[in-house]
Amino acid sequence: MNKLDRRLVFGWLGLLALAAIEFGGSYLPLPRSLRPLLLLPALAMVATVALLFMRVATGPAIVRSFAIATVFWLIILLGLGTLDPMTRAVYQVQSTELP
Repeated sequence: MNKLDRRLVFGWLGLLALAAIEFGGSYLPLPRSLRPLLLLPALAMVATVALLFMRVATGPAIVRSFAIATVFWLIILLGLGTLDPMTRAVYQVQSTELP
């Protein structure tokens, strides 16, 4: 097994371990304030895929700039998507009974 194959196998095993941590952590009774901590293994998985499998770090400058732009737009889209349900108002409807 050469160096590249070994690196890919360790990356794959790392992804499996991070997926197991994320899956196991989803069953922990965490309070609402600590639930965003479950995103840390997912972010580590994204970094593993980008650095080991896609080789973003060793690619040309345009590859790195597109990767950074992708993260930037993803943050904007997710931020706007979460603002929508948080800013909705709930209106109470009076019940009208028919005779």
